[in-house]
Amino acid sequence: MVSVKKKASIKGGLGLRKQKTPTPSDDTDELDRLVEEKIVSANNNNKWLKVKTALEETPKASNSTSNTADNGDIEYSSSDESHQSRDESALKRIDSHGSSSDESLARVGSSWDDEDQQENAFFEKSVKVETHQAVVKVLEHGNTQMLVLEANPMKGIPTCVEPDDVVIKVDCSTITLQDCMIRRGHWIDMQPLPFIPGSDIVGTIKELGSSELGSRFRIGDLVAAIVPSGGNAKYAKVKARDLLLVPNGVDPVTALCISSTYVPAKQSLELSRYEGTPLTGANVLVIGANGPTALATIDLALLEGANVYATADKRHHVHLRSLGVKQCFSVNPLKWLPHLEGKMDVVLDSVCLDGYESSAKALGPNGKLVCTGMSATFTQGRIEGPYGIGDMRSLTASYQKARVKYRIHNAHYYDKVESFRDEKGIYAQYFKYLCHIQTNGLFKPTVAARASLSMVSSLQKAIERGETPYGVCVATPWLTREDL
Repeated sequence: MVSVKKKASIKGGLGLRKQKTPTPSDDTDELDRLVEEKIVSANNNNKWLKVKTALEETPKASNSTSNTADNGDIEYSSSDESHQSRDESALKRIDSHGSSSDESLARVGSSWDDEDQQENAFFEKSVKVETHQAVVKVLEHGNTQMLVLEANPMKGIPTCVEPDDVVIKVDCSTITLQDCMIRRGHWIDMQPLPFIPGSDIVGTIKELGSSELGSRFRIGDLVAAIVPSGGNAKYAKVKARDLLLVPNGVDPVTALCISSTYVPAKQSLELSRYEGTPLTGANVLVIGANGPTALATIDLALLEGANVYATADKRHHVHLRSLGVKQCFSVNPLKWLPHLEGKMDVVLDSVCLDGYESSAKALGPNGKLVCTGMSATFTQGRIEGPYGIGDMRSLTASYQKARVKYRIHNAHYYDKVESFRDEKGIYAQYFKYLCHIQTNGLFKPTVAARASLSMVSSLQKAIERGETPYGVCVATPWLTREDL
């Protein structure tokens, strides 16, 4: 498990938390102790859940950390630390993870010495002050030690500069695998440093950049935003074009879950329809079914009466079957393709374990493949280029995306950011529709855990290891550890 040690000092009263330079032992120095962490689960009526964790022992001779990501639990090693084979032998390792219970708790570990506790107390106290910003930042690419907690009373809160700027007081934001991979420096949509995690935000409008925006928004409106970065903070400055009004009666966390997972799931299913017909009775296969958006996809497909099949690590099968999944398989295509080849009406693949080849082979004559991501391309280690040109993960991802668009028959590539940017009106309408049917009780979004800003690093670490509960991981910037 990657360490969450946060060595820092506060100088000049500014509250800047400076990360120390990581050493080989930092990734393993807390693996021999029990940790108690407080976390809130939506399935437990927001009561205290004290999570007691015996962290797994990792060989201390190695500086690499083998992790499982929220992508069907595919094993990977941190890039720039070790290399991994990408041949068939790698596929055979997919199901080799240690067993894990299906309890709905995140096994999150954190370690603080006396100095850390004092600094964390300073940061936690600053969270309650409305006159200045508090934020999680990545200043250098690397493991969770590169996450910096910053509370600077001298800077105050963001203000509007351009006419289309909007300042939001953040109620909640997402913590995702995408954040983890951008922090590590390997993702298809990389962001510049310093990087603030959190690409989906819900909050209330505090300031508008111009009076012209008053025809669309008002101070105090609850809005959702889809942005490249910036959510894990008390305040975020965004563009008005990136905002969606949240319907009355929808709470912020529910709106966040719908915007970040249910709208992408719904739009992916719309792409999969045969001549626009409902999916009632259709055979639908979801690859990497334990992730937040995949779970939302299963939820919506079952609402339409589809026969849902799923691939995931074995430890997730009991939970998936409890949702109504008809049959579960290993994420390894060598194990599930012989059973499903040519039988599926729809395949939704967010993993791209073998360039979508197996997913395409699973389709029946009129079947459709919807590719919603390629997490395995980035989480399975370096892809060495010829002549020593370096890691080719980003180039490989771009190639696979182009292949889906232009070479694979009956295939679509769905990108949430592109959909929101290019067809915001359609995205907004699906958002309103899903909020409407959710308030009528047709589905209930699941929150994996809620975390204060000081807990973001712990939750990112749990995501990388595949140890979060099922659902969306939520950052709540105005709450401290003691509030949760």
